[in-house]
Order: sequence, then C-alpha cells, then structure tokens
Amino acid sequence: MEIAEMLERRRIDICCLQETRWKSNGVCHINSDKENYKLFWNDQKTTKNGVGIFVKKLLVQEVLDIKRINSRLMWIKIRLEKQTMTIFSAYAPQTGESEEMKNDFWAAFSDTISTIPKSVTILITEQIF
Repeated sequence: MEIAEMLERRRIDICCLQETRWKSNGVCHINSDKENYKLFWNDQKTTKNGVGIFVKKLLVQEVLDIKRINSRLMWIKIRLEKQTMTIFSAYAPQTGESEEMKNDFWAAFSDTISTIPKSVTILITEQIF
C-alpha cells in the first residue's frame, strides 16, 4: 500500500487518516518493503467520511484500547515508554455541511474528550476545512 511506503520512508510510527471512505470498520495488516503496520479504521454505513489510525507493528502491543465513536471520530490509547497517550483521528464536517451535523460532531468530540482522565496525554489530529 502506498501509504505504508510513505510512512516507512518518513519513519512515522503512528499516522491518523481522515476521509478514508471505506465501508464499515475493521483492522488489517499493511506491509511496505521493510515495515509492517496495523490499520484500525472506522466508518459507518456509507463510504463517505471515515477515519483511521496506522500503528507500526512494533508498537501494536502497546495499544491499550480503541474507541470508534462515529464515522468522523475515533481514538486509540497507547502506552509510549512511561506515558499513556490517547490519539484522536477526527474529521470535522466541512464548509457546506449542515449546522446539525457540525453541532453533532463537536458535541460527540467534547463528550469524548471529557471522559479522558487529566493524567492522560491527548493528541488530536483533525482535518478542518
């Protein structure tokens, strides 16, 4: 897969994706020439929107939890050295989407963030237009 090759070249261990456009949710292994990655993704009933998170194989055993909130929001909790980190992949509604959709997204995002203990580092990657 082209993305895995780019992650390998740039020595990226974790990468969040938005607008994946894959139906349903799942987990799969992706191989590049030298590295292996595990891809966790989430979409709903359509092939619109969608988010995902690539994790290098060496770090997969450090993934503690995965939460798929909706087709625009998911997170993984991962142990990195002595620290626990929650990494969000978020795809905010674009200009032109309904106010209801935007409000629903930000409400879900806010509700989810509020459940994470303050002792956990949060990293948010999102695509906003």
